[in-house]
Amino acid sequence: MLEKTQQEKAQQVLSELLRLLGTTAQVLCLEQDDDFRLSVQSEEAGRLIGRKGQTLESLELILNRILRCQHNNDESLPWVPVEVDGYSVTRRGNGDAGRSGGHEGGGNRPDPARMEGIARDAAKEVKRWRSPRQVGPFTPAERRLVHLTLRDDPEVETISDEQADANGCKRITIRLKDNA
Repeated sequence: MLEKTQQEKAQQVLSELLRLLGTTAQVLCLEQDDDFRLSVQSEEAGRLIGRKGQTLESLELILNRILRCQHNNDESLPWVPVEVDGYSVTRRGNGDAGRSGGHEGGGNRPDPARMEGIARDAAKEVKRWRSPRQVGPFTPAERRLVHLTLRDDPEVETISDEQADANGCKRITIRLKDNA
């Protein structure tokens, strides 16, 4: 766990990185038990997350390299995870696959907030770029949450793949409705 001053420094560094990228965002420090992460709230969440979370992953890597350099390359410095509007690419210590979407492992109940965030972020990208986006693969319970989240959106529709993978998971295509 990072000390309070290190947490504040991480928050300042990420805020400055986002400012230099020309992004308006608010960076918050979130602590729960022994878990610390930085949470970014922005109207440009889709741009910060990037395709399949690649931009967010790169941003997180740059942040952590800067922090390590500031501490004389101290390898014992804990990794600082970053999430954007609830979406994260960092794997948590318990073996779960962060919040990056996709199904790993079985039998776990889906996190409704995580699934709603994934659905809304994908819908934002579809509306902005005017092209379909696939998310997943997800379990039936996860797919249900995505479909329910976007069912009342007048601009987009959700369609599950016909074929499931070996784990019973399917991808979901989010696309503009014909009348949009």
